[in-house]
This record gives sequence, C-alpha cells and structure tokens, in this order.
Amino acid sequence: MSNKLKIFAGILLTILAFLVFLESSQKDPVNWFPSYAKKDKIPYGSFVLYNTLKETRADNDFKEISRPPYEFLADSNHQSGTYFFVNDYINFDEAESLKLLDWVSRGNTLYIGAKDIGSTILDTLSLGTKAFYELDDIDRKPPLLQLVHPDLEKENPYIFDLNIQTNYFDEVDTLQTAILGAYDYMKGDDSLTIQEPKVHFIKQTFGEGTIVLHLMPDVFTNYFMLDQENYTYTEAALRYIPDDMPIFWDNHYKNGKTINTSPLHMLFKNRYLKWAYYMLIIGVILWVFFEGKRKQRAIPIIKPLPNQTLAFTKTIAGMYLEKQDHKSIALHQINHFMEYIREAYMMETADRGLDFIERLASKSNNTQEETKRLMDYITSISQKYPITQEELLKLNKLIEAFKTK
Repeated sequence: MSNKLKIFAGILLTILAFLVFLESSQKDPVNWFPSYAKKDKIPYGSFVLYNTLKETRADNDFKEISRPPYEFLADSNHQSGTYFFVNDYINFDEAESLKLLDWVSRGNTLYIGAKDIGSTILDTLSLGTKAFYELDDIDRKPPLLQLVHPDLEKENPYIFDLNIQTNYFDEVDTLQTAILGAYDYMKGDDSLTIQEPKVHFIKQTFGEGTIVLHLMPDVFTNYFMLDQENYTYTEAALRYIPDDMPIFWDNHYKNGKTINTSPLHMLFKNRYLKWAYYMLIIGVILWVFFEGKRKQRAIPIIKPLPNQTLAFTKTIAGMYLEKQDHKSIALHQINHFMEYIREAYMMETADRGLDFIERLASKSNNTQEETKRLMDYITSISQKYPITQEELLKLNKLIEAFKTK
C-alpha cells in the first residue's frame, strides 16, 4: 500500500470514529409511549405510583396480578380488597365486567384509572363518557384539575403541563354517584379558574362495595407526579382506597407489559414440567461429564500397506513365460511344493523313497499310487531339459490335485 493510500485510509477511519463518537454521545430521545408499566421510568410509566402504593402497604397487603381479572376472580373469589387498574384504555368484555361487578357487590372496591373501561360497567352504573374536543381553539392549552371534596380541594387547581386528549362523564346519575373531581382547559387569558367543569372522577356504591372511576389516567404517571407538587393530587385521589384491605395491582391490562415470546414459556408456567426440564438438563450435563471421561478418544483408521506379493509373483511369472523358460518355472513350482510338504506335514523331502511316499500319502489323504505318480513326474521334470508348456501345465495340475485332497 502506498503512502497516499495509507493517509487516505487514516483520514477515513478518523472521520468514521468521530461520527460514531457523535452518535454515541447524543442523548436518547424521550420515550412518550403510554406504557403505564410498573418498571418503566419513562414519562408515561407508573414506576413512581407503583412504589408509592407498595411502600405504604405491608407485603401481604399488596399483591400483583398478572392474569386476566376473570381468571383471578374465578380462582380467588373469596379474597377481599381493592382491585386497582390504571392504563390508557381498559376494555373489559361483558363476562369479565359482570365478574368484577359481582365481586364488588360483596364488599370490595374497584378502582379504575382509564379513558375508557367498556360499556357494560358504564351501563350498569348509568354512566356515559364522551371525548372532549374544542374546535374553536386548535392550540389547546394544558388542563386544570380540581378535587371536589372540601378536605382535598386546593385553592388553585392543579396544572397538567401537557396537551393531552381527555374524556369526561356526560351522563351522571347524581342521586347514586358522588362527584370527586372535575377539569377544564386553561383559557386564552391564562386564567387558573375552572369555568366549565367537566366531571372525570366519580365514586359510586355498588351492592356492599364501591367503584371509583378516573377518566384521566395521566395523573398516575411519572411525569405528572414528579411535576412540581402534582403528587399531592395523586395522593388525594388514592385516599379513596380503603386502608384496611389489600390492594390487587393489575399487571395484565398494561400497554407496556412484558410478553413472553420464548417457546419455553408454556413449559415454565407448569411447576412440574419446569422441574422435569431442569432435571433433564442436569442429567445431560452429568452424563456428558462422566461418560466423556470414560470413553477413549477415537482412534484414527490407518490404512494398511497393500500386499504386493501377488503382483510381484505375476510380474516374475510373466517374465519367465515371455522367455519361454518353462524349466525354471517348473523348478520354482517344485521347490514351493517341497516347502509346502515340509511346513504342512512336517516331513523331510531330501529322501523321496517308498517310505517317504507311504507317509506322505497317509498324511495328505492321497493314495500311494497318486503320490508315487506325482513324485515320479517331479523327478522326471527335474532331470529333463528343456520341457514343454504342456508338461509344465501337467505338473501344475498334479500338484493342485494333490493339495485339494
């Protein structure tokens, strides 16, 4: 690489490093997602509210419910307390709404902070809600909030310093419903007076229990509670929760709730399947550990050297046949045959008389006539020179016939 290319590469890397530094040093943008989740410290999380309620209660008086209300009440219908919901929107279906109302009627409290809670509960309580729109003033100013109870009412209303979308109760049965709070938007003269109050916070007795509805869940978020002294509004709104009963904090109806996407989620939900899975993993680890120590490492296969004896023999035989030296081939064959007799039958081959022929015939399972004919032919071939190809072939046939017996 030339010096010019090195300088160019260095400048390019420096620029890239500078851009990475600038990108990493920038602050993350504010997350305005309305999660209402207990773990979220973003403006629209409920970290502050969750910890405030939890710290004011004993461990047994604050329980988190991550299941749908219908399932929880079906399994724990005998438990008494305050079921606390807060989220952007909570749309109970009819069956779930009736289950909640039945539970409240037996002396419990239902506290909901949401812009919409479904029609069944509203119809049962003779309530109606409506979204507030001010077409004459597009640049709507922050809302002003006030509590109605004399002990909780503040001289100047609370200000929610955000332009938020709000709902209010447009139908209220004042004979059965207690109005707890109202709001209005700041007018053009920046007056801190609520001129046209809109009810958003009510309480109603239902059976032996109580239902508290708040249509502005934003007041339960981190942003509102940490803004100036607005936390006093939230504290006052929470005073309608009975102190002598436990709180059931809902984690199910939350925009920012944690969702299990793992395929093992269903496995871990069952205690027995979970421990069976753990035992399987432990067993596999132990098996690998101990079995791996016992097993010897695989021995590599070494291919043996090929046996070239037959090829060598064929080569030598081809040389003799090419020269037509039948006598030499016959002598080699006779020598191999004598070596065969010495090794197979443990006999000396120097003396090939009648005694040798009788013992060889008995050991080789051949007749004396066949053995004598072979020995006589070997003797004649050994003494004759040259020999023909036919005589060599006859010698080979006699020897092979002798061996096959």
